[in-house]
Amino acid sequence: MTNKNITENFKYSELVCPCCNRLIINSRLYKHIAKLQEMRNRLGFSIIINSGYRCETHNNEVGGSIGSQHMQCATDVRPAFGSGFKQRLKKMKEVAEELGFTGIGEYESFIHLDLRKGKKVRWSD
Repeated sequence: MTNKNITENFKYSELVCPCCNRLIINSRLYKHIAKLQEMRNRLGFSIIINSGYRCETHNNEVGGSIGSQHMQCATDVRPAFGSGFKQRLKKMKEVAEELGFTGIGEYESFIHLDLRKGKKVRWSD
């Protein structure tokens, strides 16, 4: 299953935990990845998933926060490196806002996206 596409441009394998090869498959995942695909369609350039689901062990290994959204459904994404990287990253954040991601974190080389319940949360590195 992990080599199969979940949307036109994203595969399950991009979302599984690299530690244990697990992924929580539920409606939240499908809603999240549908928004990510819409982002890709609007932007017209590839989006690379740096990190998707994390089991508790892997989340601890990478220094993730306790109760990290990655342990439910979140992605850290970026455009391909190269000319115009910063502008494309900025545009990705703008489109994420338009699409209604409730958790958006801005870092030097990627953005974190999630659909947490409750109020919108924004932060930067």
